[in-house]
Amino acid sequence: MPRIALALCTVLFPLPAGAQVVMDHLLGKYATTDDGCQSGAPPEFEIRRGVIEGPKLLCILGATQPTDTGTEAYEPKCTQGTKVHLGKVTFDLSAKPDHIRISLPPEQDWIALYPCK
Repeated sequence: MPRIALALCTVLFPLPAGAQVVMDHLLGKYATTDDGCQSGAPPEFEIRRGVIEGPKLLCILGATQPTDTGTEAYEPKCTQGTKVHLGKVTFDLSAKPDHIRISLPPEQDWIALYPCK
């Protein structure tokens, strides 16, 4: 019965071509220092499905964007303080196994994020 329900939902409610992909591999809390939140300081960033939160930052992620190998990119609406930025959020997943890098709009430098342990 669940397969029939899933097939019916797929037919009745198809996803748009630019639908957001599952981000399960990125979900979690992150620090910008390589101690992985061991210093007792609270995590600086949190990535949830479709959302990135950081210091004075809230990004709502939308459709995926084409990228190079080893990266993922999304159309965001990012609010930093009182400013709203559109553009592209890019995740570099190829840097090292112990961290990822993220670039936020407007075209900023890469920020290294280490998963909290």
